[in-house]
Amino acid sequence: MLVSKTEEIDTSETPSLARAAGSMKIGCSVHQLKSRDKFSAIEEIVNNCPIFGFLDEVNKREFFIQEVFHRESLGSTGIGHNVAIPHGKCSLMDKVRVGLGISRDGIDFGSIDGEMVHLVLVIGSSPSNQVEYLKSLAFIMNHLKNPFLRSALINIPLFQGKLLKGPHSHFLNILQSQIFS
Repeated sequence: MLVSKTEEIDTSETPSLARAAGSMKIGCSVHQLKSRDKFSAIEEIVNNCPIFGFLDEVNKREFFIQEVFHRESLGSTGIGHNVAIPHGKCSLMDKVRVGLGISRDGIDFGSIDGEMVHLVLVIGSSPSNQVEYLKSLAFIMNHLKNPFLRSALINIPLFQGKLLKGPHSHFLNILQSQIFS
């Protein structure tokens, strides 16, 4: 019996949202983080979110991860309100790709507000595709300024391995489609 007022997502329309329990992956671009530091979290997201699966060779994936690490070393991408948006430019990217890592315990990203980060959105884009990158960043920033959405994502509800509908559903559907404009 389901106690929550949320409803199950129709998995016939979003089949990848249903596989969550064993792998701790939700959809094509969301991953429940086990990492305790920001660099490990970035690596975990890139290695576990299928959206970055096109980086099928280890050296391609490592190249992208190093680009994100380099950007992070220039200054924290912890933007406050429990959100970090580490990003990197990589010529291997055919389009903007966004992977979301969720940490219920929080990660110290050195955020501007000093708070722990619970939502880590890794963005990869081509250096030649700045417009698409800015549109995806604007989408993320516009949505994640909503404290109810941030809370819903951090506490994302699962029931018997299935993602439940809630205030996070629209945002996750956009992440699944990877179409931000």
